[in-house]
Amino acid sequence: EGLVRPNGSREERRGILGTRSRVMMAACAVAGVMAAVALLASDEAIQAPVSETMSQAEADHMFRHTVDFKDYPNWAKDTKAINAQGGINHGVWKYYKGPPFLQRVTMYSGNDVDISYSGNLVRRILGLPKNFGKWEGNTFLQNFDSQQMRFLESNKHSVLVIPPLQQGNLPLLTDEAKQRLIHYMAVGHNTLIVCGGPASVAFINNNLLPSDGGKLLEPAWTRGPYEKQEVAVGTPFQTLPVTLPNVMNHAHGVRLQSLPMEAKSYFETEGVSVVFSVQFAQGQLLFVGFDYSTLSKTWVKALIAGMEFAA
Repeated sequence: EGLVRPNGSREERRGILGTRSRVMMAACAVAGVMAAVALLASDEAIQAPVSETMSQAEADHMFRHTVDFKDYPNWAKDTKAINAQGGINHGVWKYYKGPPFLQRVTMYSGNDVDISYSGNLVRRILGLPKNFGKWEGNTFLQNFDSQQMRFLESNKHSVLVIPPLQQGNLPLLTDEAKQRLIHYMAVGHNTLIVCGGPASVAFINNNLLPSDGGKLLEPAWTRGPYEKQEVAVGTPFQTLPVTLPNVMNHAHGVRLQSLPMEAKSYFETEGVSVVFSVQFAQGQLLFVGFDYSTLSKTWVKALIAGMEFAA
Protein backbone atom coordinates (compact mmCIF):
# COMPACT_ATOMS: atom_id res chain seq x y z
CA GLU A 1 0.00 0.00 0.00
CA GLY A 2 2.90 2.38 0.68
CA LEU A 3 4.69 1.46 -2.55
CA VAL A 4 4.76 3.67 -5.66
CA ARG A 5 4.07 2.08 -8.99
CA PRO A 6 7.15 1.95 -11.31
CA ASN A 7 5.61 4.13 -13.99
CA GLY A 8 3.69 6.40 -11.63
CA SER A 9 0.34 7.92 -12.33
CA ARG A 10 -0.31 10.29 -15.25
CA GLU A 11 -0.53 13.26 -12.88
CA GLU A 12 2.87 12.47 -11.29
CA ARG A 13 4.58 12.25 -14.68
CA ARG A 14 3.11 15.63 -15.74
CA GLY A 15 4.41 17.24 -12.53
CA ILE A 16 7.94 15.96 -13.02
CA LEU A 17 8.05 17.12 -16.69
CA GLY A 18 6.72 20.57 -15.80
CA THR A 19 9.40 21.06 -13.17
CA ARG A 20 12.17 20.04 -15.57
CA SER A 21 10.83 22.40 -18.26
CA ARG A 22 10.78 25.37 -15.93
CA VAL A 23 14.38 24.69 -14.84
CA MET A 24 15.57 24.53 -18.47
CA MET A 25 13.75 27.74 -19.40
CA ALA A 26 15.33 29.57 -16.45
CA ALA A 27 18.80 28.37 -17.44
CA CYS A 28 18.30 29.54 -21.04
CA ALA A 29 17.12 32.93 -19.85
CA VAL A 30 20.24 33.38 -17.70
CA ALA A 31 22.50 32.36 -20.59
CA GLY A 32 20.73 34.82 -22.90
CA VAL A 33 21.20 37.69 -20.49
CA MET A 34 24.89 36.87 -20.10
CA ALA A 35 25.37 36.77 -23.90
CA ALA A 36 23.64 40.13 -24.33
CA VAL A 37 25.83 41.71 -21.66
CA ALA A 38 28.96 40.33 -23.33
CA LEU A 39 27.85 41.61 -26.74
CA LEU A 40 27.18 45.10 -25.39
CA ALA A 41 30.53 45.15 -23.64
CA SER A 42 32.35 44.16 -26.84
CA ASP A 43 30.49 46.84 -28.85
CA GLU A 44 31.43 49.53 -26.37
CA ALA A 45 35.06 48.43 -26.48
CA ILE A 46 35.20 48.55 -30.28
CA GLN A 47 33.01 51.56 -31.01
CA ALA A 48 33.16 54.00 -28.16
CA PRO A 49 30.65 56.78 -28.80
CA VAL A 50 32.00 60.10 -30.06
CA SER A 51 29.27 61.77 -28.04
CA GLU A 52 26.05 60.75 -26.36
CA THR A 53 24.27 60.97 -29.72
CA MET A 54 26.89 59.77 -32.26
CA SER A 55 28.96 56.60 -32.42
CA GLN A 56 32.44 56.35 -33.90
CA ALA A 57 31.04 54.47 -36.90
CA GLU A 58 28.48 57.21 -37.53
CA ALA A 59 31.18 59.90 -37.30
CA ASP A 60 33.43 58.02 -39.71
CA HIS A 61 30.54 57.70 -42.14
CA MET A 62 29.68 61.40 -41.91
CA PHE A 63 33.26 62.49 -42.75
CA ARG A 64 34.06 59.63 -45.16
CA HIS A 65 34.70 61.95 -48.15
CA THR A 66 36.61 64.72 -46.35
CA VAL A 67 40.31 65.32 -45.66
CA ASP A 68 41.32 66.00 -42.08
CA PHE A 69 43.55 68.89 -43.16
CA LYS A 70 41.13 70.61 -45.51
CA ASP A 71 40.15 73.35 -43.04
CA TYR A 72 43.75 74.58 -42.77
CA PRO A 73 45.22 77.23 -45.13
CA ASN A 74 47.72 76.18 -47.79
CA TRP A 75 50.65 77.67 -45.91
CA ALA A 76 50.05 75.06 -43.22
CA LYS A 77 50.56 72.18 -45.67
CA ASP A 78 53.28 70.68 -47.80
CA THR A 79 52.54 69.85 -51.43
CA LYS A 80 51.54 66.27 -50.57
CA ALA A 81 49.04 67.54 -48.04
CA ILE A 82 47.59 70.02 -50.53
CA ASN A 83 46.97 67.26 -53.07
CA ALA A 84 46.13 64.43 -50.67
CA GLN A 85 42.83 62.59 -51.02
CA GLY A 86 42.93 60.70 -47.74
CA GLY A 87 43.20 61.65 -44.09
CA ILE A 88 46.28 63.55 -42.95
CA ASN A 89 47.66 63.90 -39.47
CA HIS A 90 49.41 67.24 -39.08
CA GLY A 91 52.54 67.70 -36.99
CA VAL A 92 52.78 67.76 -33.24
CA TRP A 93 54.14 70.76 -31.37
CA LYS A 94 57.43 69.58 -29.89
CA TYR A 95 59.71 71.63 -27.67
CA TYR A 96 62.80 70.65 -29.65
CA LYS A 97 61.21 71.01 -33.10
CA GLY A 98 58.90 73.99 -32.85
CA PRO A 99 55.26 74.37 -33.86
CA PRO A 100 53.47 72.25 -36.47
CA PHE A 101 52.99 73.20 -40.13
CA LEU A 102 56.65 74.25 -40.49
CA GLN A 103 59.64 73.01 -42.45
CA ARG A 104 63.34 73.34 -41.74
CA VAL A 105 63.81 75.48 -44.87
CA THR A 106 61.39 78.25 -45.88
CA MET A 107 61.79 80.71 -48.76
CA TYR A 108 60.29 84.18 -49.06
CA SER A 109 58.29 84.37 -52.31
CA GLY A 110 56.48 87.71 -52.21
CA ASN A 111 55.64 89.88 -55.19
CA ASP A 112 59.05 91.54 -54.99
CA VAL A 113 60.86 88.28 -55.83
CA ASP A 114 61.76 87.34 -59.41
CA ILE A 115 60.22 83.86 -59.46
CA SER A 116 60.95 83.46 -63.15
CA TYR A 117 64.74 83.32 -62.85
CA SER A 118 66.87 84.38 -59.86
CA GLY A 119 64.22 83.46 -57.30
CA ASN A 120 63.50 80.24 -59.16
CA LEU A 121 67.20 79.36 -59.22
CA VAL A 122 67.42 79.87 -55.45
CA ARG A 123 64.32 77.68 -55.02
CA ARG A 124 65.97 74.90 -57.01
CA ILE A 125 69.17 75.19 -54.96
CA LEU A 126 67.15 74.89 -51.76
CA GLY A 127 65.35 71.83 -53.14
CA LEU A 128 61.84 73.25 -52.62
CA PRO A 129 59.20 71.74 -54.93
CA LYS A 130 56.43 73.67 -56.64
CA ASN A 131 52.89 72.35 -56.61
CA PHE A 132 51.91 71.86 -60.26
CA GLY A 133 53.71 75.08 -61.15
CA LYS A 134 52.35 77.04 -58.18
CA TRP A 135 54.50 78.51 -55.43
CA GLU A 136 52.30 77.32 -52.56
CA GLY A 137 52.64 75.29 -49.41
CA ASN A 138 54.47 75.62 -46.11
CA THR A 139 57.89 75.94 -47.77
CA PHE A 140 57.04 79.41 -49.11
CA LEU A 141 56.32 82.63 -47.21
CA GLN A 142 54.59 85.43 -49.12
CA ASN A 143 53.99 87.98 -46.38
CA PHE A 144 55.99 88.86 -43.27
CA ASP A 145 52.79 90.14 -41.61
CA SER A 146 50.95 86.86 -42.07
CA GLN A 147 49.72 84.26 -39.61
CA GLN A 148 52.30 81.94 -41.12
CA MET A 149 55.08 84.26 -39.96
CA ARG A 150 53.62 84.19 -36.45
CA PHE A 151 54.17 80.44 -36.41
CA LEU A 152 57.50 80.68 -38.22
CA GLU A 153 59.07 82.99 -35.65
CA SER A 154 58.71 80.14 -33.12
CA ASN A 155 60.54 77.62 -35.32
CA LYS A 156 63.79 76.04 -34.15
CA HIS A 157 67.06 75.24 -35.95
CA SER A 158 65.58 76.38 -39.25
CA VAL A 159 66.48 78.60 -42.19
CA LEU A 160 64.46 81.39 -43.80
CA VAL A 161 65.91 82.43 -47.17
CA ILE A 162 65.19 85.77 -48.82
CA PRO A 163 66.26 85.54 -52.48
CA PRO A 164 67.65 88.53 -54.39
CA LEU A 165 65.34 91.54 -54.21
CA GLN A 166 64.88 94.27 -56.80
CA GLN A 167 65.69 97.93 -56.17
CA GLY A 168 62.55 100.05 -56.07
CA ASN A 169 60.36 97.03 -55.32
CA LEU A 170 61.35 96.16 -51.77
CA PRO A 171 58.81 94.68 -49.34
CA LEU A 172 57.44 97.24 -46.87
CA LEU A 173 57.43 95.80 -43.37
CA THR A 174 55.40 97.01 -40.44
CA ASP A 175 57.07 97.41 -37.06
CA GLU A 176 55.42 94.18 -35.95
CA ALA A 177 56.77 92.29 -38.96
CA LYS A 178 60.28 93.64 -38.29
CA GLN A 179 60.09 92.42 -34.70
CA ARG A 180 58.95 89.00 -35.86
CA LEU A 181 61.95 88.67 -38.15
CA ILE A 182 64.31 89.72 -35.37
CA HIS A 183 62.59 87.37 -32.91
CA TYR A 184 62.92 84.56 -35.46
CA MET A 185 66.69 84.96 -35.43
CA ALA A 186 67.13 85.73 -31.74
CA VAL A 187 65.18 82.74 -30.38
CA GLY A 188 65.41 79.15 -31.57
CA HIS A 189 68.88 79.10 -33.19
CA ASN A 190 67.44 80.09 -36.57
CA THR A 191 69.30 81.64 -39.52
CA LEU A 192 67.93 84.31 -41.85
CA ILE A 193 69.80 84.21 -45.18
CA VAL A 194 69.57 87.29 -47.40
CA CYS A 195 70.91 86.90 -50.94
CA GLY A 196 71.58 89.54 -53.59
CA GLY A 197 73.13 92.97 -53.97
CA PRO A 198 72.40 96.60 -53.08
CA ALA A 199 68.61 96.12 -52.89
CA SER A 200 69.06 93.27 -50.40
CA VAL A 201 71.48 95.39 -48.36
CA ALA A 202 68.83 98.13 -48.29
CA PHE A 203 66.30 95.57 -47.01
CA ILE A 204 68.66 94.73 -44.12
CA ASN A 205 69.24 98.40 -43.31
CA ASN A 206 65.53 99.24 -43.39
CA ASN A 207 64.23 96.31 -41.37
CA LEU A 208 66.88 94.54 -39.32
CA LEU A 209 69.36 97.13 -38.09
CA PRO A 210 68.72 99.87 -35.48
CA SER A 211 66.55 102.71 -36.74
CA ASP A 212 67.77 105.18 -34.10
CA GLY A 213 70.52 106.63 -36.24
CA GLY A 214 72.87 103.71 -35.69
CA LYS A 215 75.44 102.42 -38.13
CA LEU A 216 74.08 101.06 -41.42
CA LEU A 217 75.66 98.79 -43.98
CA GLU A 218 77.29 100.55 -46.92
CA PRO A 219 76.92 98.75 -50.27
CA ALA A 220 80.17 98.35 -52.16
CA TRP A 221 81.64 96.50 -55.12
CA THR A 222 85.09 95.32 -56.04
CA ARG A 223 86.34 93.14 -58.84
CA GLY A 224 87.30 90.09 -56.77
CA PRO A 225 87.90 87.22 -56.41
CA TYR A 226 87.04 87.20 -52.71
CA GLU A 227 89.31 85.40 -50.27
CA LYS A 228 88.14 83.06 -47.53
CA GLN A 229 89.01 84.38 -44.08
CA GLU A 230 90.36 82.51 -41.07
CA VAL A 231 87.06 82.99 -39.23
CA ALA A 232 85.52 80.49 -41.68
CA VAL A 233 87.48 77.65 -40.05
CA GLY A 234 85.13 75.48 -38.00
CA THR A 235 82.04 76.74 -39.84
CA PRO A 236 80.12 75.24 -42.79
CA PHE A 237 82.12 77.60 -45.03
CA GLN A 238 85.35 75.77 -44.18
CA THR A 239 84.82 73.26 -47.01
CA LEU A 240 84.31 75.94 -49.68
CA PRO A 241 87.08 76.94 -52.12
CA VAL A 242 89.63 79.46 -50.91
CA THR A 243 88.08 82.15 -53.12
CA LEU A 244 84.67 83.09 -54.56
CA PRO A 245 84.55 84.61 -58.07
CA ASN A 246 82.92 87.86 -59.15
CA VAL A 247 81.21 86.12 -62.11
CA MET A 248 80.93 89.11 -64.46
CA ASN A 249 79.91 91.57 -61.74
CA HIS A 250 77.07 89.46 -60.28
CA ALA A 251 78.70 89.50 -56.82
CA HIS A 252 78.11 92.41 -54.43
CA GLY A 253 79.06 93.28 -50.88
CA VAL A 254 79.40 95.94 -48.19
CA ARG A 255 82.34 97.91 -46.87
CA LEU A 256 84.07 96.17 -43.98
CA GLN A 257 84.13 99.37 -41.94
CA SER A 258 80.33 99.53 -42.04
CA LEU A 259 79.85 96.07 -40.49
CA PRO A 260 78.66 95.92 -36.84
CA MET A 261 81.27 94.97 -34.27
CA GLU A 262 79.73 91.52 -33.72
CA ALA A 263 79.78 90.73 -37.47
CA LYS A 264 82.00 88.06 -39.00
CA SER A 265 83.30 88.41 -42.57
CA TYR A 266 83.88 85.05 -44.26
CA PHE A 267 84.83 86.18 -47.79
CA GLU A 268 86.31 89.59 -48.61
CA THR A 269 88.86 91.52 -50.60
CA GLU A 270 90.05 95.13 -50.73
CA GLY A 271 87.88 96.20 -47.82
CA VAL A 272 84.64 94.69 -49.22
CA SER A 273 82.89 91.69 -47.66
CA VAL A 274 80.57 89.61 -49.84
CA VAL A 275 79.66 86.93 -47.27
CA PHE A 276 79.20 87.88 -43.63
CA SER A 277 77.03 87.16 -40.60
CA VAL A 278 75.61 89.29 -37.80
CA GLN A 279 74.72 87.61 -34.52
CA PHE A 280 71.22 88.05 -33.10
CA ALA A 281 71.26 86.32 -29.69
CA GLN A 282 70.83 82.57 -30.42
CA GLY A 283 70.59 82.97 -34.18
CA GLN A 284 72.07 85.07 -36.94
CA LEU A 285 71.64 87.02 -40.13
CA LEU A 286 73.72 85.69 -43.01
CA PHE A 287 74.35 87.76 -46.14
CA VAL A 288 75.34 85.97 -49.36
CA GLY A 289 76.26 88.65 -51.89
CA PHE A 290 75.35 87.03 -55.20
CA ASP A 291 72.32 87.90 -57.32
CA TYR A 292 71.81 84.36 -58.72
CA SER A 293 70.80 85.75 -62.10
CA THR A 294 73.38 83.39 -63.56
CA LEU A 295 74.53 79.94 -62.54
CA SER A 296 77.80 79.69 -60.59
CA LYS A 297 78.88 76.41 -59.03
CA THR A 298 80.91 78.02 -56.25
CA TRP A 299 78.12 80.42 -55.26
CA VAL A 300 75.62 77.56 -55.28
CA LYS A 301 77.88 75.75 -52.82
CA ALA A 302 78.10 78.91 -50.72
CA LEU A 303 74.33 79.08 -50.33
CA ILE A 304 74.07 75.38 -49.51
CA ALA A 305 76.79 75.76 -46.87
CA GLY A 306 75.00 78.77 -45.39
CA MET A 307 71.91 76.66 -44.80
CA GLU A 308 73.94 74.43 -42.47
CA PHE A 309 74.46 77.21 -39.93
CA ALA A 310 71.07 76.40 -38.40
CA ALA A 311 71.82 72.69 -37.95
